[in-house]
This record gives sequence, structure tokens and C-alpha cells, in this order.
Amino acid sequence: MREVFATISRGAYTGLAAQPEKDGEILIALAAGGGSNEVAELSKGTRFQLYLALRVAGYYEFVASRQPVPFIADDIMETFDDFRAEEAFRLFGEMGQVIYLTHHPHLCEIARRVCPGARIHELTARLQR
Repeated sequence: MREVFATISRGAYTGLAAQPEKDGEILIALAAGGGSNEVAELSKGTRFQLYLALRVAGYYEFVASRQPVPFIADDIMETFDDFRAEEAFRLFGEMGQVIYLTHHPHLCEIARRVCPGARIHELTARLQR
């Protein structure tokens, strides 16, 4: 998991730690330059990158002992900068069958560039009155 978060954050974070607390644990992001931040202190984009990293790591753990299944995500990169979206798409390209839903055309362009074999399906909505 540590590698996934480091990849998606483009090296800004090297991993995670859990800090015990009275009612459980707090997740801590370990910054590459030293120091740490509680997840609540991270920017929204970095929190979403962390959540995606947790999902991807969980996927890899699941498929390590089972048949691969599709990984489905719905617009989880809307708060990512383009560089971090590239890294996320690179990870998706290594995962097998990934279904990513978005209404952001620039993310489709990044996916095309990073994963040349990706199939992009564009759906048009027809509103009936």
C-alpha cells in the first residue's frame, strides 16, 4: 500500500502510519521530506489520493488469492492535478479490467495518453421533455 500512495502522490508522501487514540486509531500520512499529517489535515485532493491508494491496495490484496475482478471507480480523480491523475491511470493500466466513470473530458485525454490501449466510451445524454 505504501508504494501505491507514494506513486499516486508523485512521491510527496512515502507511506502511512496508524497512531493509537482513545477510541481507535488515527491514520497519519508520512511526508517525503519528513514530518507527518493526520488525514484530516491533508488537502481534499491528497485525501482522495489516499483513499484511492487504499482501494487499489485492497484490490491487490483481494486478487492475490482470488480471480481478478473488475475495479470500478466513479470520478475519484476530480480533485487530482493532472500529474497525479497520470500516476493513477498508470496504476489502473497495470490492474487489468478497470472501469472508470467520469464527466471530465481532460481525464479521458490523460487516460488516452497514459494508457494507449484504453477504450474510452462516450455516452451522450438525451433529455426528453
